[in-house]
Amino acid sequence: MPPTPRPLTLIVATTPIPTPITTPTSTTESSSSSSSSSTPIRLGIGHSGTLPWPRIKTDMSFFARVTSRPPVPGTTNAIIMGRKTYDSVPAPLRPLAKRISTIITRDVEGLKPRVAREVEGRKAKLAASASAAASTSGGNGNAAQQQPATDAIVCGGLDEALQELETRYGDEGKLGKVFVIGGAEIYGAVLGAAKGGPGPVRIVMTNVEKKGYAEGDRGEVFECDTFFPVDEELFGEKEGWRRVTPEEVTEWVGEEVTGRWIEEGDVRVQMVGYERQ
Repeated sequence: MPPTPRPLTLIVATTPIPTPITTPTSTTESSSSSSSSSTPIRLGIGHSGTLPWPRIKTDMSFFARVTSRPPVPGTTNAIIMGRKTYDSVPAPLRPLAKRISTIITRDVEGLKPRVAREVEGRKAKLAASASAAASTSGGNGNAAQQQPATDAIVCGGLDEALQELETRYGDEGKLGKVFVIGGAEIYGAVLGAAKGGPGPVRIVMTNVEKKGYAEGDRGEVFECDTFFPVDEELFGEKEGWRRVTPEEVTEWVGEEVTGRWIEEGDVRVQMVGYERQ
């Protein structure tokens, strides 16, 4: 029996952006005639190369825990991203610790040397920190050996990235969960490939709203110029999507997710999940 296909899990934070569409009531009416309108919701994910909202500790800590927590000891999770998303991580933190950063770029040969230097530098800093902590606590270093790996791979496309992960880590039983963390083009590639792909695609989505929006003021929205490839209305059965229960999301991420809104400052967030077989 062939092995069960490994799910791909998209991790994304989005904010609702109403997008009015005006449709004339008749094709013979002039531009000054009355019209009917609807307001589909687009899901904003970025503005000017960064997040549309100020730092949200609840979401950032959730992302860090979920993506770095391996399903079993001795494995490491992978995070697939585009080059711009990789570069949006502060330089001292690249690549993110305890994860296999898998970067998709059109300039593979140009990016590989820099990423290799960053991996070596990051590993050296992490090793020094672990050694200092062990000497302070009197440990023998065995705990550090059980930590997930910190690594980075540069690839030219999604298929190559998935194959490289399986070859380097999966074949040895060292690959944990595979997460896709953006940006929009990479999300789109995964969602497009998933329609005929080998396994399920999951989305763990953090809904982000200004409190005014939650109270019915549709003027209270964040400014966005980058959007998730699937609009809110398309998360329906006709497109093959199913909104899963909080218990299912809890199983996916390894910690309790209730689906309830959590308030932080002027915003509120909610973790939800979707799946397409």
